[in-house]
Amino acid sequence: MAATPPKKNSSSGKDTLKSVGEFGFIEKIRESLKTKNPSVVLGLGDDAAIFKPTKGHEMVFTTDMLVAGRHFDLKTITPWQLGAKTMAVNISDCAAMGAKPTVAVVSLGVPKDFHVADLEAFYDGMKSWGEQYGAQIVGGDTVGSDNFVVNIAMIGEVEAGHALKRSGAKAGDALFVTGTVGDSAAGLHHLQHPSDKGNETASLLVKRHLTPVPRFTVGRALSTKKWATSAIDISDGLSSEIHHLCEESGVGAEIHEEAIPLSTSLLHYCEENQLNPLDFALHGGEDYELLFTVPLTKISEAVRKLPGETGVACKSIGRMVPKVKGIILITRKGEKIPLKAKGFDHFAAKG
Repeated sequence: MAATPPKKNSSSGKDTLKSVGEFGFIEKIRESLKTKNPSVVLGLGDDAAIFKPTKGHEMVFTTDMLVAGRHFDLKTITPWQLGAKTMAVNISDCAAMGAKPTVAVVSLGVPKDFHVADLEAFYDGMKSWGEQYGAQIVGGDTVGSDNFVVNIAMIGEVEAGHALKRSGAKAGDALFVTGTVGDSAAGLHHLQHPSDKGNETASLLVKRHLTPVPRFTVGRALSTKKWATSAIDISDGLSSEIHHLCEESGVGAEIHEEAIPLSTSLLHYCEENQLNPLDFALHGGEDYELLFTVPLTKISEAVRKLPGETGVACKSIGRMVPKVKGIILITRKGEKIPLKAKGFDHFAAKG
């Protein structure tokens, strides 16, 4: 279950980073970030943290950067939500590898007039979200910046030989996705184009966008049971992630449009606003669901046990095919059309 944000995301204090200074702020948050993870030999406060890996495990290392104006809008996301989301996107990377997140360091560029109370709420969001999954903040760096920029570097652990990769899919494997897709992109659309249409469901879509829940339990089950041959999390859009899996595994794919799981909230919102839910589902991104492949010999077991063991619905949306067949979307009418990767591109020109 996701952590609940505090009733107030920041106090009424007027202090800014300029008035308290970098070291004054560090002292304010140091107590709340005290290390609880027994694997951490030395945490916050020294030149570097010391981490003791668990015997028989391999380390997974990931990092993600979020930039104001590019990845989020401080006018539509609270400091606490931003902290939670920043942590969640890194945990999702660990989940896609079947790993348990352990420790994280936070690098932050922040304007000097940013309120200390808001920054405390931001750290509280990171801490609250991370602790649910075992991720402990053990250090980082803070610098002055004209824009708000945050980067988390995270270490996770997975049993030796059990890591999920993008490169293991084989022709004949079934392609699965967790939960529903397109909700986050629709939530962002509502924030950018507010209206009275579909408001009763828009709040659920906005929540999916602002505070995504990483599919940690699914990733761990796929890894420990060795049910999946490959996996990836959906950050840039379903169409892009399918292409990533196919490219790394050297295969093609057939996706059935009618099998793509869409939430009732998304369908209602699109109906009210005359939008195509498939566009959100295929190309929207930031759902942080897992896309994974399962060999034919393990499909029955995975389908039977995954929902009960993880509490997350998983649905087959197609199959992997030889590379020469390409990446195809089979429409509801039975037409076969090439599925292009149209997900988020950090360097694409804005239209």
